[in-house]
Amino acid sequence: MKMKRIISVLFALVLSVTVSSTVKAQIFGGPDFMKGKMVAGGIFNAGYSSGCLHLGIAPQFGYRLTRSLEIGVRVGYDLYHYYNSPYYGRYNSHFFSGALYANFEIFQGIYVHVEDEESCMLVRGNALNPTTPNWYNSAFVGGGYRQYTSTNSYVYFAFLYNLSWSYAHPNESPYVNPFVIRTGYCIGF
Repeated sequence: MKMKRIISVLFALVLSVTVSSTVKAQIFGGPDFMKGKMVAGGIFNAGYSSGCLHLGIAPQFGYRLTRSLEIGVRVGYDLYHYYNSPYYGRYNSHFFSGALYANFEIFQGIYVHVEDEESCMLVRGNALNPTTPNWYNSAFVGGGYRQYTSTNSYVYFAFLYNLSWSYAHPNESPYVNPFVIRTGYCIGF
């Protein structure tokens, strides 16, 4: 796990060196109307499947160091309400997370992304004893696309790979597979 974190930190360092040494790459950053340095937004999600209701929110706050480079923090909360589990009856899973991220726009809305996330899971229910918190670390790398609007904002789509996810030990992660897809909205100010 430490090796994966070292790899993600090295990737972030290489990314920042590339940004600082290549002025030409900054030409392809966000559009001119995205002049604000601060970015706020995030993700809201909801889902339903047989026996489970999922609600989640993950606000994010970022700072644009250049037109192309954004660093920031994301916090999140996800609730999974299982109302008819065959083994445990009704119970809830609560996920709390916090992450530091950096992304670099390489060409007209296309960007690369690195993120280090810490998350905690708590399970509560009728037939379950309260559990102690389970802590997880996830190191993400990937990329995405931003669709800018004319109002100093953008909608984004990201496809990320979790370097900390293990096929040998899938229960050591809150994610069901190593691939994560995100969509969200941010506004600059």
